[in-house]
Amino acid sequence: MPDSEVDLVDQFICPPCAEKNPQLSLRTTYKHRCLWGLKQADPSSPKACHRPARGAFSKYCSDECGVKYMQSRADAWAKKGGKKEKLWETVKDAEKREGVAVCAEDPNPAKMDVDEPCKDEKEKEEQKKGKVEREVERLNVLLDGVVEVREEIKKGMETVIWREKLLELATERAVQVGECGWDQRLCFGDEEWEEFGTGVLESYEEGKADEDEGEWWCPGKKNCDRHSGWQTVRYKDVEKEKENKEDALSNLTTREREIRKRIEDILDPHGRNCNDPSSKSPLKASNAKLPNGHTQGKPNGDTTKKGKKRKAPS
Repeated sequence: MPDSEVDLVDQFICPPCAEKNPQLSLRTTYKHRCLWGLKQADPSSPKACHRPARGAFSKYCSDECGVKYMQSRADAWAKKGGKKEKLWETVKDAEKREGVAVCAEDPNPAKMDVDEPCKDEKEKEEQKKGKVEREVERLNVLLDGVVEVREEIKKGMETVIWREKLLELATERAVQVGECGWDQRLCFGDEEWEEFGTGVLESYEEGKADEDEGEWWCPGKKNCDRHSGWQTVRYKDVEKEKENKEDALSNLTTREREIRKRIEDILDPHGRNCNDPSSKSPLKASNAKLPNGHTQGKPNGDTTKKGKKRKAPS
């Protein structure tokens, strides 16, 4: 066996064993060779790459060989009259592969007469879709997911604002009555807020604040040992939760804009460049300063300074 094929061996079977057991069809198996080595002018040359490819993850043994092969293809395409700038427009939105899926086919699947037409229709629809349509469809799915998460966070933001208002009312009441005033409803979750939120705030209206005092508010002394410093603690919790949700909303809004921009660029790749006013260079001022600090004079103006005429000597 040549030395160049040693790294490609997957499972080695020695020739004597294969001859002794002809009924088993024993043979040495090999891994796929790096595509960059196979595409060389002389694949059997020692200078060519003889390492095995990375299986289902790549047709090349390394990223370096993959880059070399793609560079050779780009150079060959440029020699035929192609422009490398157009290649970038094709691959600039490519994303890194996140994983490899291997489909396992059932040797004896249970087929139904109803399944065949549906399968054929789906295959025809997928074939009709071009690369642009598939990419736009994928981005729209991502966009829908971002919008859905953002709406959920907005709904949670309403709960935070409700807690903030309730904390303000409870703090004011505690000062007025001179008691602890801890309100157990500050611990309400989203479900309780949806059901009782409006009624909780109404309970602080004049004439209603003392009806359910024994049920919700702590009647202890002002510096209650059980709820010591509850105003400060709850205020920090509410502010922290509010800040986290605002940051999440900001990130989701930015993500949504990026996805929408990518969809616009795919559907109309040249429209933005033509109508973008920022692409036009600004006009230069006629009296712009030069590097030496002086101003540039007018091209048709008189640059000489007027002064007093000297008398001719007598």
